[in-house]
Amino acid sequence: MTDLLLQSQFELTLDGKNRLTIPARFRDPFKAGLVLVRSFDVPAVGIEARDDYAEFVRASLAGRHPLDATTRNIERSLSSAASPADLDGQGRVTIPGRLLEFAGITARDVVLVGSGRRFELWDPAGWERYQPQLQEAMVQISGSFGDAGLPSPPPGTGA
Repeated sequence: MTDLLLQSQFELTLDGKNRLTIPARFRDPFKAGLVLVRSFDVPAVGIEARDDYAEFVRASLAGRHPLDATTRNIERSLSSAASPADLDGQGRVTIPGRLLEFAGITARDVVLVGSGRRFELWDPAGWERYQPQLQEAMVQISGSFGDAGLPSPPPGTGA
């Protein structure tokens, strides 16, 4: 898995051939190849290092019987959603039209969002609409932890 944490947000523009320029400081994990994938939970295009996506697929299928219908559906979904690709000499990758359509990207302006082990390519309006949902989800998640796992204040701090 990639050690580099893919983070931040970038407002970028696709060129006339639907090529996206990956920011220079984040290109290393993609030099050995990448996978463009339909996100299964949001209208975005995932951009993952090829080896990381292969490991994700392996982990998703680990311990499952290969003839089980659920296993086959997982494998079918993850495999059909993925398009192998490579960066060109200028650090660009061509985004297929069907993936742009899936993500609702109809113009040249896009938002590249760091999502830890992968990037996500969003339509700017779609990302804007999704942010309140993401914020609410984080409030819910953080509330579910309560005080569990938080370090105790150091003795004598009055906290």
